[in-house]
Amino acid sequence: MKLSEEQKKINRASWFFMSLVVVYILVVILLRITGFGKFISMVQNLILSQSMILIPTIFYIILTKCSIRETLRLRRTHWAMILLVPIFVIALEPLMTLINALSLMWVESGTEQISTDLLANHRLWVSMLLAAVMPAVVEELAYRGVVLGVFRHSHRLWAIITSGFLFGVMHMNFNQMAYAMVLGIMFGFLAEATGSIFSTMFAHFCFNGISVLLGYAAWHVGVLRNAMEKSMEQGSSTADLRQTVSMLVSPAVIGLMIAVAILYCLAVLNGRKEKFMGLFRKQPRSTRIISAPLVVTVFICIGLMVFFEILY
Repeated sequence: MKLSEEQKKINRASWFFMSLVVVYILVVILLRITGFGKFISMVQNLILSQSMILIPTIFYIILTKCSIRETLRLRRTHWAMILLVPIFVIALEPLMTLINALSLMWVESGTEQISTDLLANHRLWVSMLLAAVMPAVVEELAYRGVVLGVFRHSHRLWAIITSGFLFGVMHMNFNQMAYAMVLGIMFGFLAEATGSIFSTMFAHFCFNGISVLLGYAAWHVGVLRNAMEKSMEQGSSTADLRQTVSMLVSPAVIGLMIAVAILYCLAVLNGRKEKFMGLFRKQPRSTRIISAPLVVTVFICIGLMVFFEILY
């Protein structure tokens, strides 16, 4: 059976995601075999992790000769995006914290060591560059650019959900996967509302940047720093996490409603109201997103996460 051009593009995007995972595995194995992993600093580790995403993305763009403007959707948006996106991100914070607390009841934190090292040993601008600017650009190019940009030609709503799920899985630990998946889905809706990944880059920067700023401020206030160090040493008890969850349910629901309202406003302002609302209507579909390479890659990622959870 001859595949359509759209299906070929979708399949290539699936292979692209597999390439990201393969590169990750090869680098981890190489560092393990050579012993270089023991000598890599946290800064070098963060740069390396983003390079493992950026380089395959550049190769994909070159090899497929895709339209950068159309595939990555690098378009200007309404100026109000600068005001509304930070509110959108802040509104989602309670939901992300709630999901994080729920995941910590069963698995270990996937970011604690990285956060501690950045806060303790590096200037604020370095932390912002490594933890906010770089991921915002690189990860959005890959996931809301290439993956969602191609998958959306099949079924836009399922493309948003699938790309968000892959974004969560690629974090390679269950703690980050939980909230990154939901955040990735919300960023997917934001990309559809504005028609551009500049908005998701800005949202990603705001989300990570807020975490860095709050953590940096807390780390450099004596009382709060002592509390953070004590919390890191002792961890959070199940009782504490349950209390956190119960406190966050209402703010999370209200915040999600505000975020959805902002998405609608952005869709209207960018002249995409009908396209955005069309996400929730039945859409004709002549292509499929799910493929053998995609399924195999997801199972590999989950297997690695289980292995890392047991090992560490």
